[in-house]
Amino acid sequence: MHTALFAVHLGDGALSDVWLASGFAGMALLLAVALYRVREDEVPRIGVLTAAFFVASSVHIKLAVLPTSVHLILNGLVGVVLGRRAPLAVSIGLGLQFALLQHGGWSTLGLNTCIVGVPALAAGLLYPVLRRLGVPAFARGVLLGGGAVAAAVLLNFVALLLGGKYEWERLAQLVLLAHLPVVAVEGAMLGVLVSYLEKVKPEMLGSVPAQQEPANQPEDATW
Repeated sequence: MHTALFAVHLGDGALSDVWLASGFAGMALLLAVALYRVREDEVPRIGVLTAAFFVASSVHIKLAVLPTSVHLILNGLVGVVLGRRAPLAVSIGLGLQFALLQHGGWSTLGLNTCIVGVPALAAGLLYPVLRRLGVPAFARGVLLGGGAVAAAVLLNFVALLLGGKYEWERLAQLVLLAHLPVVAVEGAMLGVLVSYLEKVKPEMLGSVPAQQEPANQPEDATW
């Protein structure tokens, strides 16, 4: 079995035409939502997160129990920072990964965008909910960072199991097993990043510290 098949980003020739077409339809929907009323001041942040997502594919974790390595995905980070703009960074990053690194495929670009982008979008939507519920910053990052990767791996598992051109059941199971370390690493990584950003630059996460008072508040006229 070729070790490249262990990647979350599915390659050309792995899936049936129906699944490939459905993937592009899903990507079109995600991008329509992401592109709606994009502001000029959002473009630099989208570019930075696209670059981070792309570079993550070159950070490989060698596995001792399987004859392959896996890489970071960072879809949780992309989702928490970009919110509904996350599919933009994901789709561009996946396209660059195939064009420059031959990772993934052109025919599977739509489905790969859905597999990685839907959990990123969910992480962006859940972040303010967890904050309002009083979940600590580090715990928020762990839950969303690890959860986004786990969801992407699970969606990849479903695609291989139900949409594969061949019998991919054993491969799908091995992909799940191989990415358990990535779930743990990305959960801890996003936990640290969220804790740091909450203190030094909370606006990147769309949050304002509770202790911060409104600017230019008029002073009490009473003595």
